[in-house]
Formats: sequence, C-alpha cells, structure tokens
Amino acid sequence: MAINQSGPPSGGRPSMLRVGHHPAALASLAFEGARLGLATLGADDRLLTANAAFRDLVGLSPEQPLHEIEIAKLLPIGSALSCTVSPSVQAGWHEVYLRDAEAESGELLFSVTALDDDGIRLLTLVPRGVVSGGGVSRDALTGLGSPALFRDRLEHALARAKRHEYSLAMMVVELNLPPRRVGLVRWQRWQLMEQVTRRLVRVLREEDSLARLGEGSWGVLIEQPLTAQALHAVALRLEEAMDAPFKQGGGSTLVTLSIGIARYPEDAEDVDELMASAGVALKTSRRLGPGSHAFRDLQLRKEIEAHEALLEQLQEALLSPGAHFHLVFQPQCDVETGRWVGLEALVRWSRPGHGVIYPDELLPAIQELGAQVRLDRWVLSQALEARAGWQKSGLALGALPLSVNLSLETLDQNVFDGCPLDQFLKRYSPALEGLCLEVPASAFSGLAEEHRHLLKRLQRQGLTLVADGLESGPVSLVALAALGVRGAKLAPAIVAEMEQSRLVRQGARGLIAGLHELGLATIAVGVESESQYDRVCRLGVAGVQGNYLCPPLGADELLARWEGSQSQV
Repeated sequence: MAINQSGPPSGGRPSMLRVGHHPAALASLAFEGARLGLATLGADDRLLTANAAFRDLVGLSPEQPLHEIEIAKLLPIGSALSCTVSPSVQAGWHEVYLRDAEAESGELLFSVTALDDDGIRLLTLVPRGVVSGGGVSRDALTGLGSPALFRDRLEHALARAKRHEYSLAMMVVELNLPPRRVGLVRWQRWQLMEQVTRRLVRVLREEDSLARLGEGSWGVLIEQPLTAQALHAVALRLEEAMDAPFKQGGGSTLVTLSIGIARYPEDAEDVDELMASAGVALKTSRRLGPGSHAFRDLQLRKEIEAHEALLEQLQEALLSPGAHFHLVFQPQCDVETGRWVGLEALVRWSRPGHGVIYPDELLPAIQELGAQVRLDRWVLSQALEARAGWQKSGLALGALPLSVNLSLETLDQNVFDGCPLDQFLKRYSPALEGLCLEVPASAFSGLAEEHRHLLKRLQRQGLTLVADGLESGPVSLVALAALGVRGAKLAPAIVAEMEQSRLVRQGARGLIAGLHELGLATIAVGVESESQYDRVCRLGVAGVQGNYLCPPLGADELLARWEGSQSQV
C-alpha cells in the first residue's frame, strides 16, 4: 500500500491524513463508518462483509463469523436478490420486516446492487424513515405491493368509487399461529409468510389487490361487483385456503386467519377511516376466535348467516317440494259485475321454524340457488292438477282461466332436463285450455329468437300470454301485441303510487288506454283498500286483484268462497 509520506499540516492528525489520501483505505473507512447498513454478498448468497450499522440492524454480534450466515435466514428478502442491476446502477428499494407483528415497528428498507459479473452484490439496509416511501413499490419477501403502494391503490380506487358511485371493500388479514409454533425462528416465519401469500393469491381474483402490510398481516382491496354476501364468500375461501398443513422444516404447521372487513361507503368515507374500520373489524374477528372474520357492521354478519341458513333450508325443501311448498289461489274480479273471471296460483313455502315464507323473500332466494325452473315446473304441475280435479268433479271453478307466473329462465330451451316448456306441458294437455302464463313485462322486449318460437308453440297449445308487473320501467307495447300477448297486469307499486301522485295516475291512464287499443285486457294487482279500488276502476281497468276483494286462499277455502260468491250474484 503506497502511503503519502509528506508531513501533515500544522496541528493535523498525521495518520488520518495519510490514510485519507489512499482511495482503497478511504473506501474501507467509509464502508465501516457509514450510518447505513452495508454488506456484501457472494454468489452463494452468504455474507462476505458487513459494517457495524448492518450488524446492529439485523442483530448480529461483532464476534459472529459472517461466512456462515445465509442471507435468506437473516433477512426476508425472498426473490429480491435476483433483482440486481448492472454495476454502479442503484437498484430499487424493497421493504422487509424483522420483528413479530406484535412488536414495535420493525420495518426496514433494502436495495441490492450488482458489483461485478461474478455474483458479488452490495446490500444497503436502512430504517424505513430514511428513504422516501415514493420509491418503494414491492415487499421483498413476497413480491406483493408495499403498504405505501397498497394505500396508493386504495386512494385511487376510492376516488373511482366516489366518481362512479359504487362500493368497494378492504380486508385486513392476520395470520394466527398455534402456541407451539409462535417461537419459530425468524427464517422459518419468513418461509411460512411466503407459503401463506401464495395461497392467498390463488384464492383472490386477478383484479383484486393484495399487499403485505407487516409480519403476518396482509391487506386486500376488492372493487365491484360487490355485495356483503360476496365478501363473506371471499373471506370463507381465504380461511379455507389455510386448511391444509404447511410444510415447515421436516414437519407441518396448521395456521388460521383472522379477517376484518370494512366497506365504502357504509363504514367509511376516506382511506384513513376505511383502514381504521377494517382494524376495528379485525379486533372483533380476534374475539370470535381463530379462523374467523368480521364486518365493521356487527349486524351484517348475523344477517348473512341468517340468509345462508335460509338458502340451506330452501335447498333441502326443493328436493321434496310437495312436503314443503303449497299453492294458494287469488281470484281476479270483473270491475263491473264483481264476478270472478280468473284465478292466479301463488306459491308459499312453509319454512321449518319460521312459518310461511312469501314470494318477496322466497323468489330472490330461489333465483340465487338457480332453481327457478324447478320451482316453476312444480307450481305449473300442481296448479294444472288442481284445475283438472275441479273439472273432473264438474265444478264451474275449473272453467275459470288460471294464471301461473313464470320466469324468463323457464322459457329457455336448454333447461336442466332437456325438456322445453311446451314438451313438459303436453302431459297436462286436457287442462291446458284456459291456462295463462304470466311473464315479466320487461322480458318481452328483446326476446331471443328461440324464446319467440317457444311462445308461438305455447299459444298453439291453447295457452294465453300475459305481461306481468307493468310499472315505471320501459316496455314496448308494440312488442306485446306482435308476440300475441292478450293481457297485462299493473304492478302493485303503481296501484299504491296512484294515491299519492297525479302524474302516476295520468301515466297509468295513458298506459291502460294504449293496452286496450291493442286488445290487451288490463288487471290492477295489489288493490288493498276501497279508495284504491275506486281509483283503479275509474281508470278503466278490466279486472281487479287484491286482498280488498279476496286474499289468496287454499283450495278448500277457495271452493267455499267460490260457492258463496256465486250465490250472491
């Protein structure tokens, strides 16, 4: 080593000045004296050198030999070591966590820079606050977005949600280790974090954002389409993803998750509130026990569980519908004479422990289960069998037109049993004359060609088509006439609104006039009071249906009421 032999200036320190004039010695002093943690790595990922600041940050004693230390057991840097760049080019910053989630912040940043072509690399390690968060985008261990990136995504997603008026949700996912595994050495915990992350990624959609928030915790951003039930399902899938044991050092580890869920706009209006609400929900989840999730709205979980119980019982009921469902019939009355001019068959479900469930609650659940066609088929068969029985007994009741509600799905050709509706109805052909199929009015606009052909075949079988549920939504009167529809029913909502709004009354009057001009008889449904009855009668409807005249009745009650009404006319 060539040292400058010239004498020092007066008052100087000769040794420091002589060393300072040599580049290699100066570099060595800078390396050792730097306040940043600096270390060099060999091609085998073992430490070659490390300064005092690096040792302090990672907890290495001065006496501990460096060449025995694998960096993967010292820092949770995952695949970040391969993210090197050419010599003299600074690499990006990555986040690492050295301590347990319960401890004070153990958040550090590091970068990796290639020094030569033989795999020698420089590691720079600093506390989180030393480097601006704007340059940090990825977590070193998992490759997921950093907390700073996650917050940025959350802010942008929230801005979109406010602008387009839709919902979003955030989940905080926390790992629960069994007591015997809490003491895992540091590198084993990191290995477990990587495995857990892979399972979480497999469960979530590509459009969902997952980030590692700290040791044993993750953040999940979920945007639309979004419902409380969908979030509940996602949380269950995340929990179930932990069911299989994790391989750990020749053994296995069982872990669970605690999940807190917060929603915008129900629980929060900005990012800080949303994250705080998710944290509150996480605390609730912890109280529920390992493998649990909770919403910020405590009542929401109860409502979801109640809904799931309903779906489960409904699924069982559909396996033996005759034991759980029954039909009631509501008369349709002529406005001038008061005589019964038709009947509508309505389904009721006797839910165990809850009594009778009505269509407003039943039908959405049926749709959710994808069982609308099965239920419609059962209702049709029961209604036609009842009508055939009345006819066989010589009752005049059997001559009245009988209406049955159908969903658009029931008109599909490719149904579950491969038997289109017209083929299904052939087995009831003696009772088909006078059967009215009530299809949602909105469904008649833009019908597929196969549906149009089916409607024509049904009409050739003697069936009548009725447009059901006319209200404020758009409907093409021309399409109704072109498809051979012969009747239309005003929805209960219009009947109720007519009492409060003159504009609704005027609109209903125009609609009824247009329907009559096209030859469609109009029935007002949901007439519950004398005032409503008087009002719809003045609008010129042909018929009225509602509890004011007669509530839905079982078959025996219907016969008794029919005989009474006939004797009074």
